[in-house]
Amino acid sequence: MRIIAIDAGGTKARFALYDENGVELKRLEHPSLHPLQIGYAQMAAALRVGVDAVRDNETVDFISFGLAGYGQNQEIRTSIETAIHKKFPFERYCIQSDVDCALMAALKGQDGLMLIAGTGSIALASYQGQRHRVGGWGYWIGDEGSAFWIGKQVLGLFSKMADGRLKKTALYDCVMDSLVLDEPSDMIKILSDHPRPKEAIASLARVCYLAASKKDKHAIQCFKMAAKELALHIQTSLAMHPDLQRVRLAGGVFEAKEFVLDPLIQYLNPSLDIALSEDTPLFGAYLIGKQKEGAQV
Repeated sequence: MRIIAIDAGGTKARFALYDENGVELKRLEHPSLHPLQIGYAQMAAALRVGVDAVRDNETVDFISFGLAGYGQNQEIRTSIETAIHKKFPFERYCIQSDVDCALMAALKGQDGLMLIAGTGSIALASYQGQRHRVGGWGYWIGDEGSAFWIGKQVLGLFSKMADGRLKKTALYDCVMDSLVLDEPSDMIKILSDHPRPKEAIASLARVCYLAASKKDKHAIQCFKMAAKELALHIQTSLAMHPDLQRVRLAGGVFEAKEFVLDPLIQYLNPSLDIALSEDTPLFGAYLIGKQKEGAQV
């Protein structure tokens, strides 16, 4: 049995070919395929190209699409389904959100709570077959504690330091050096000219981590604020499902390690079983596809 899994998140899309034992045979990456960024037809066309490339002349039994944007809005869901059907009229496949893939990777179908802090942020509780979400409103409205949210904090601090409203610290130097800016005002052009400004802003979370590693107080505080926002996602979910104990964390924000994990854990009940997710959303997409094929996960 061969399954192609796709994890198309807000920043990039990953394609992988798996065998029946979950061994990854081939992997490819592509820039973001979010339909609200590039359009439905272009999304489906890029998915077609990616699937054909990762197939590598293998006979594929099933395709599992994990797609950002495939959420609660029925109009968007229908548009995605229609676009994919036009490009994959004869293949067997399933479509779910990238969050569903992360949930499967983290909890393997068991009860628990999944917190994702990547480009965006969302908490998803799974309890007795029911699901409940907190967050996931997108970067215009929410996504507190996400990489984009942290990036926005960095931009605010950077502009204040450039003006003299705040004393310059290592954070200022890290931004100037990482983006190779000649003048602070160059930031405006870089972001306005960038083809994916959301991703560019989210990438500043890594710059924040670099500054925090240099003991910059503002960068460390950014991560503490992010941790508090993420803890609120978890606390709100657990208030509705107090029996849940398993909490799994995923997303690039947690690459900041102790700067975000330590304050996050301090904000939460110490009795909770909190750990980083061991598997990726891409593998979660594979597990969903395997389940749809009738195999045991």
